[in-house]
Amino acid sequence: MSTTNKILLSCIGLIIFVFTSSHSLIQISADQNGQSDHRIIILGIDSNSVVSKKTHMEMVDSIIGTMSTIRQGDDFYLMTMDSPDNYIGPYRAGETDFEEFTGKVQDIISNSEDNSSLGVAVDQTLGESYGLLDIEGAPPGSGIYLISTNEYPDHKDYVGHRLDPLSDLFYERGWHISTFALSGIPTSNLEVSTNLATATEGNIFQLADIRGLKLFTDYLLTTDNRGKLISSGEKKLTFSNLLISDIEILPGTEYVMALFFRESNAGSFRLKNPDGLEASTGDRSSSSVLETPNAVIWIINEPAPGNWNVDVTGISGLVSSWYLASNKYSLNFQMPEVVPIDEAATISAFITEAQSISIMDKDAVISADVATPDNTSITYTLKDEGVDGDLKSGDGYYSAKIPQPLEEGTYSVSVHLSWPNVKYNLTRDFIFQAQVFPTIEIEPLYTTNLFIGEEYTVATLYTRIKDSPHAVLPADINTQILNDLQFDGTLKINPRSPDSEGKAWMYDVIFSPDKPGQTSAIFNVDLNYANRNYSRATENLILESRVIPHSAAQPYSNVPYQPESNAPLPSTNPSKTKTPLGIIIPVAIVAIILIIIAIYRNSLPKPYGFVSDESGTSVLNFDRLQKRRLIRSIFARHIVSGSETGMAEFVGTDFVFGKGSLLITATSAAHTIRVNNHPLVGSAYVVDGTWIGATGKLFRFTKERTYPDHSS
Repeated sequence: MSTTNKILLSCIGLIIFVFTSSHSLIQISADQNGQSDHRIIILGIDSNSVVSKKTHMEMVDSIIGTMSTIRQGDDFYLMTMDSPDNYIGPYRAGETDFEEFTGKVQDIISNSEDNSSLGVAVDQTLGESYGLLDIEGAPPGSGIYLISTNEYPDHKDYVGHRLDPLSDLFYERGWHISTFALSGIPTSNLEVSTNLATATEGNIFQLADIRGLKLFTDYLLTTDNRGKLISSGEKKLTFSNLLISDIEILPGTEYVMALFFRESNAGSFRLKNPDGLEASTGDRSSSSVLETPNAVIWIINEPAPGNWNVDVTGISGLVSSWYLASNKYSLNFQMPEVVPIDEAATISAFITEAQSISIMDKDAVISADVATPDNTSITYTLKDEGVDGDLKSGDGYYSAKIPQPLEEGTYSVSVHLSWPNVKYNLTRDFIFQAQVFPTIEIEPLYTTNLFIGEEYTVATLYTRIKDSPHAVLPADINTQILNDLQFDGTLKINPRSPDSEGKAWMYDVIFSPDKPGQTSAIFNVDLNYANRNYSRATENLILESRVIPHSAAQPYSNVPYQPESNAPLPSTNPSKTKTPLGIIIPVAIVAIILIIIAIYRNSLPKPYGFVSDESGTSVLNFDRLQKRRLIRSIFARHIVSGSETGMAEFVGTDFVFGKGSLLITATSAAHTIRVNNHPLVGSAYVVDGTWIGATGKLFRFTKERTYPDHSS
């Protein structure tokens, strides 16, 4: 619907309302300051259909009594559908003159003409009610409740041009259009009412029996955050039967509301306190009773703790007993919504009275039932003793620890405040999530024989969530030297392949010692994850540095003089006595270099494993590569480039073999590589059974050779 039509319809409704209000039988008290502080409840009643059945009249009486008792402070109006401009009100629930409203509603319905076949123009009632709510400055949550068992017009033009624009206006102001569906409501009425309720976030309350009245009462209590009714008994009685139900009153209860729903307007209700005295006699000054045909509501202020009971007799039909207690003690809890699985979770609870922490007596017990993700339930006792997660003894905070490791998933927690010999307790329910948080891990590389004045990459840091990379800023990682007094040198971290923000998930640890000795360090990462700050640390990294060794000078030896003998001199031909130094030294240098190269090459991890296609046919053996470059195979044996594999699909990648690990790294954008169906961005680890996709083909890396699948 266009905005112009909405404004036009609103203006028409307001003009009609202002004109007719001057002829109204009852004055209206408008709030001169704009929006009212009190919700406005309009009962739009088709009295011609309600009067046709006594049960309907009784249900209306029960509705008004229940609403006015639970919704104290709301302003009530009655608007009859055959004459919506002649309404009565307002009457404020809880004030002494509210009984007049109930009496006038009964009189209007009783004096109406019984006509159950008359069509009802519901749009007129909605238009008048919108004007009334607008003039009264009704706050959100106000609205109209329709009650009729006559036909509503339901043709498309009527609904589309009259009802839909009105429901849009109600919704824009936060006002609802709800319906009490009494027994015998026609299909057209229910369909139209459902559309109106859906469009304005209203409700359809099925009131064919007392169970519907109980559900409506639940709605009133929960929308006002009053709590939930507790069942104390239900039975189908005859006049000779007796229903006895118990109401357990906890210490600190401010008031209890006992509600009884009955099918017939008869019977006797006797409420006895723990001393056996009837509430109607011994507690008259502190209790009030509202009796309607289908509901009896008994409110007792500051009841004595203990077991109260109710006797119901003289009723033929179904009777159900419920109660709601308001306690001056409020049970609260402290716990993050998300906790890491690798640390203990601390449950803390405290009790407040008038928003101040209350220290409970020794008889009170606080416990928590914790249901794990696999539905295993464990009960913990919360204590205020400064142990087991409790920070300080006697401060009113009761705590217990759920030990680590936690199972990943959702935990349900019910915290209870109970007393000995009392059946019921105060309960507060909540849930929390256990998740895997980012961790920091370290892989040492070269940690010994580190020469002074040289620079080494001694380790690699990884920040991950499970097996997935989690990039962090370099500033999030702090280096802590454990033996700071002995440390002399430079220890820093460099991000590997940082993104545009400077974040990386792999960091090289660079160390340059300035003096010999042993350096001990750990690396901490401080992060904000899942709306909480936390830190993690690596294992201890121990680095041993030393002075570069030099060949020691040969000591001078004074050889004593020996006289020449008469023996013949040895031959002076060098070729016959020894190999010339000009040959020995170069050969020795070459041999030493070859030995060093061999040792270095053997220290590098050797490529291993196989790559097979989807059928299991081996297409690549890393141990026997035909296109390896000689120099690269010597000095970078652990790195296999995509071109060296002989497979065009792997061009633009490097396979880096580590000690027990294999890392695939993208070196160019020649092909899009996917690892286990995830795009390769930077680097990714490859394990036994990992699938690698390239150029539309799928390959699998395995440590052992695979064979074709001929099962098909």
